[in-house]
Amino acid sequence: MTTPAKKKALRASGILNPHPKDVRSELFTIDFFDAFDRAQVKYEMLRAHSVDGDSVAEACRQFGFSRESFYQIQQAFSELGFISFLPGKRGRKGPVKLKGEVLEFALEKKKENPDMDPAQLAALIKQHYGTEVHRTTVMRGMKKKRRSPAEGIGRGVRRQRRSGTGDL
Repeated sequence: MTTPAKKKALRASGILNPHPKDVRSELFTIDFFDAFDRAQVKYEMLRAHSVDGDSVAEACRQFGFSRESFYQIQQAFSELGFISFLPGKRGRKGPVKLKGEVLEFALEKKKENPDMDPAQLAALIKQHYGTEVHRTTVMRGMKKKRRSPAEGIGRGVRRQRRSGTGDL
């Protein structure tokens, strides 16, 4: 049985199961098992398949996951272990910037073919370096590189504000 305090803790840690009613396994009728605990549900689904010999389709039906999710959960568990049941930080893990050898490569290709757009350059970067870069990142990187250092001199200089009160 899930108490409000436990639900709150599960929600705060990011492992509150949004669909506890989809969990149909007999195990979750026992108080020890909690359908609201997404990590526990994932583990029991993998165990049902690996230990009990349930088919993937049957395990997915019992625990409320799709087959695609099952295979992703299984792979993550085999690579990372129990930590894979906990949610990771969502979104990009850091800024993506185009610089160094990759930026020089993009500039060279653009010089060779001025009509090439950023999406085509991003595809060439992926093909040549194996690094996936968004077209907007390519566009921004090339734009920064083309700016001359003299352009930035006027930037960032604060001017004194006039108070507007005059000599009172």
